[in-house]
Amino acid sequence: MRKSPAKLVGVIQFFLVIIGLLLLGTPLFALDDTIYLGGKTGTAIYDPQVRIQPGGVEKFSFFFIDPSSNIQGFTITACFEAPLIALPGSFTIEDTVVEDVGAEYVNQQMDNDDEDGDGREILIGILVDFLPPFAGQTIPPSFLPQEIGNFEFFAPEEVDCFECYTVSFCDQINGTGNVVLSNRAVINNESIAPSLTYPGQVCVPATALFIRGDANNDAIVDVADPIFTLHYLFLDGIGPSCLDAADADDDGLYNITDVVFTLYYVFGIGVAPPYPFPECGLEDYPGDDDFNCVTPSPACPTCP
Repeated sequence: MRKSPAKLVGVIQFFLVIIGLLLLGTPLFALDDTIYLGGKTGTAIYDPQVRIQPGGVEKFSFFFIDPSSNIQGFTITACFEAPLIALPGSFTIEDTVVEDVGAEYVNQQMDNDDEDGDGREILIGILVDFLPPFAGQTIPPSFLPQEIGNFEFFAPEEVDCFECYTVSFCDQINGTGNVVLSNRAVINNESIAPSLTYPGQVCVPATALFIRGDANNDAIVDVADPIFTLHYLFLDGIGPSCLDAADADDDGLYNITDVVFTLYYVFGIGVAPPYPFPECGLEDYPGDDDFNCVTPSPACPTCP
């Protein structure tokens, strides 16, 4: 099975961050080499894109990279787009490096008010050593993205499908209060602006409608689908726009067995593809094979 192009997104985006640093001339070992990133939680490789179903809730994480400094705390100030709603009180440092070092102060504000003149905002404040006896604990340096914490977004049913909404790091905002804050890391008792911030996205939907077995995405399961797959696997043909649809036998792999399975069905000597078939539908959400469809198709162009 060839690796899905979507699986490479996190790797590419991460190296773009590092390349961006080099192009900007920012030294990799300096007091101000902290990087802030936003994106998906719970992944081994940084992924800036979180996917969410209309009417659903998903976690969004903040990360940092700093290869040279021990960090004493963070201020994170971010802006996001309507109609996404940041759920108040949902920010947590559980299972992060921040929890591991025993951060003693965590505060949060979620501003979902479009009428207050400054849009939708998120403010997060973290201090590692906040309470007596002041042991001086810090967050150690890291070359790789380390999760600071995550919170939950809600996407209303009326959210626009097949759109991505940006969550960016923005300075000079006040959240739901009156104090204006900016993105800062506390290093050597100084408040240091990050050298680079990299936004995340919340994209709708998490999974789109599809027809199982329709590898070429023409809304018909016929002999053209196994031919399409053979061209992709062996003749450098174009890849399927929906791996879930191309995975005709629903075994979590896209390979020659899907060709055989589809041929057997088309010529009447095998069983029909598993649900969703023959009408558009969704498999169990979220899928566990990383094949989830995320783009509209001629076969199933509507929002799930």
